[in-house]
Amino acid sequence: MKTHQLFITPVCSQFLDFDTKPYIKRIYEEEKKHKGRFRSNTGFQTGDCKYDDYKDLFEIIKPHTIEYFKKFEFNAELYLTNFWFNINRYKDVNVLHHHPQSAISGVLYFQVPKDSGNIIFENPNWHIDYTWSSERIRNFNDYNMQSYYIQSADKLLLLFPSYLRHYVKPNMSKEDRICMSFNLGVRWQVTNNITN
Repeated sequence: MKTHQLFITPVCSQFLDFDTKPYIKRIYEEEKKHKGRFRSNTGFQTGDCKYDDYKDLFEIIKPHTIEYFKKFEFNAELYLTNFWFNINRYKDVNVLHHHPQSAISGVLYFQVPKDSGNIIFENPNWHIDYTWSSERIRNFNDYNMQSYYIQSADKLLLLFPSYLRHYVKPNMSKEDRICMSFNLGVRWQVTNNITN
C-alpha cells in the first residue's frame, strides 16, 4: 500500500555557533530603549528592531533560512520583514498565535534556563480534536498528533511556516528566558507578465 504524505509542515531546527553573551547584553539595552508591547506575550517584548543594528546576527542565520526556504520551491525572493526580542520572566507565557502576512517565521534562543518553557506547535488541522479526540488514540505519532513541542535550548534556531500556530509554556524558572523572533516575507517573481 502506498502512503501519500499530504500537507507536510516542516519545522527545522539548527544549533548555531556564536557567542550569546554580547547579544544578551544588547537585548537588555533594547529593553531600556523600548516601551514594550503586548501581542501574544505576558513578558517583555521590544518593538521591531533595526536590521543594521543586528546585521552580524542575520549573517549567521541567513544560510539556514535560505536552505529552509528551498524546501517550498517558491518562485519568489525571501526577505526579512521584521524582528523583535522577548524576555520572559517568572511565569511569563506566549499565548497561542501565528504570524500573519509573512511566509516563514523563526525564533533564535539566547538564554534558556531549565524549566523556562518550551515552544509548542499545533496541528494545522484545527478540527482534528473534534474527530480524533486524544482519549481514542493509543499512541501519538506523525499522523494523529494534535500538538508537538520542541525543547528550547541556548543557540537553537527554529524555522517554521508563519501559518503554524504555536505558544510557549510558562517560564517556571527565576531566571530570564531570552529569544529573538522574526518574520520573512516573499517578493514574487512574475515570469509570465500579461500586463505589459
